[in-house]
Parts: sequence; C-alpha cells; structure tokens
Amino acid sequence: MLEWQFWIILGIIFIILEIITPTFFFFWFGLSAFITSILGIFITNKIITSIIFIVLSTILWLFSRKIVKKWIKPVQNKNFHLDELIGKIGIALTDFDKENSGIVKVFSEEWRAYSENEEIKKGDKVIILKRTSNILIVKKQL
Repeated sequence: MLEWQFWIILGIIFIILEIITPTFFFFWFGLSAFITSILGIFITNKIITSIIFIVLSTILWLFSRKIVKKWIKPVQNKNFHLDELIGKIGIALTDFDKENSGIVKVFSEEWRAYSENEEIKKGDKVIILKRTSNILIVKKQL
C-alpha cells in the first residue's frame, strides 16, 4: 500500500467516526489525514508523514475550537412573562374558529387557541388578545 493511500483510508475512517459522534473532534484528524495524503504523494517516509499528521492534527484541533464554539451557539430560550404574549403576533398552524380550538405558534412555541369571532385558516397571522390559563384568544392580523 502506498503512503498516500494509507492516509486516505485513515481520513475516511476519521470522517465516519465524526458522523457517528458529532463532536468536531474526529473531523480535524480526518482533515489532517487528507492533507497528509496529498503530502504523502511527494514524501514517502512514514515517520515524516506521521509527524506531519500529528502536528497538523494538533494545530487544527487547538486553533479551530474557538471558531467552532462561535458557530455552535446554544439556542437560548427566551424567558418571558406569560402576559407579555398579549398583543404579540403568531401564526396559525391549523384551521380553527370560536367553537373549535386550533394551534398557533408564538415565540417558537405552540399554543392552543380559539378565535375571538372569526374563522382562522392555517398560515394566517394572528394577534393574541388574551390568555386564559394555557389557551390563547386570538384574532386575524389585518
């Protein structure tokens, strides 16, 4: 087996491990293995390519962690007082009216809702008029 072929196979193994464990840990080793395989075309000494792989993996892993942490920001749930819902705009996820309840989405949360006095279709924008317990009373946004 040629030197560059070994590093290609090792890179594929690391990428498969990254897919199985989405941690951005094995990704850098896979990328280093692919870069080392390109260099392995020109350098046939296994010790030198192994040192290149180790150094490159360490550099990529150490310096890219800060970048990855910026990309993967945790989703922060907005804490709000439930009465702040009044006057906010949501979107109807189902058809409903005054008699039959439906589902509306407000602040990326789904709520059971009734219409004040009109039929509301799926996709209509609605304004929250009041909240009783965990049920919203809404009307169409004009």
